[in-house]
Amino acid sequence: MGRQSEFSREEKVAAVQLVTEGGRTVLSVANEYRVHENTIYKWRSQFQTNPEQAFSGQQGGTAMDEAERIKRRVQELEYEVEFLKKVSAYFARNPQGSTR
Repeated sequence: MGRQSEFSREEKVAAVQLVTEGGRTVLSVANEYRVHENTIYKWRSQFQTNPEQAFSGQQGGTAMDEAERIKRRVQELEYEVEFLKKVSAYFARNPQGSTR
């Protein structure tokens, strides 16, 4: 789950409009709103995809959101597998049950 945004829908739309219609750079708007410039790019993308539903909280997970979630989960599982390989190699070299 994502965290709740501190910006209202109107503020996000205004930020996007500053970039798209106001001739401002993404970096300058990001600095003004005190967010990372990637946030502005994401807002712009959401707004361009579906202006009526953007930032309303009612939009269901898009295919892109689902793909990102799956990629993150795969990466987590790959880290876990790598960790388990290291742990099993450690225990193979240092058996716990030997008392000699």
